[in-house]
Amino acid sequence: MFLPHRSPGQDWLGVLIAIPEPWVTQLTELRLSLGDLQGSRVPAHITILPPTPFPTGERPEVIRHLREVAKHHSPFRVTLKGSDSFRPLSQVAFLSLSEGAAECANLADEVRTGPLDIEQRFPYHPHVTLAQDVDDPALDLALDLGANFEASWLVPGFRLDRVDENGMYSTMALFDFEASSI
Repeated sequence: MFLPHRSPGQDWLGVLIAIPEPWVTQLTELRLSLGDLQGSRVPAHITILPPTPFPTGERPEVIRHLREVAKHHSPFRVTLKGSDSFRPLSQVAFLSLSEGAAECANLADEVRTGPLDIEQRFPYHPHVTLAQDVDDPALDLALDLGANFEASWLVPGFRLDRVDENGMYSTMALFDFEASSI
């Protein structure tokens, strides 16, 4: 996992959509079986904002911003189906979103405003990582195994995580969507 440089007095903060059981456990076990040990520190999720350095003292401003963002969004369905890769740009195999990708992109666009309007390394592409930074045979196997994986659930909101220097994610705040879907 890439963690950008952070200065003293900063935390890495990330925004994500959690994957519910039983799929989060299945995907974690799959990731570990492929030799991707990051799976033990990073729960399977859909990234909205990757780990980004942010001043620790300004965390309340981030939380206020995310609370406002949640007010403008309604729950939506995500369906994971099929696999793909970011090769040759990076050694990542992932599950694709056949449903909910546009909603994730809209959410990411709104999250990445205000205090979180920070330049990102890559354009946003909603996905769930199956394997990262493993050798080509393991990445190929991840793609084969992911090709038949399917999961679908209603996303009620998102969360803010702090990422420590070892890449371990810990939840800081949960944000439920508040807009009614009509």
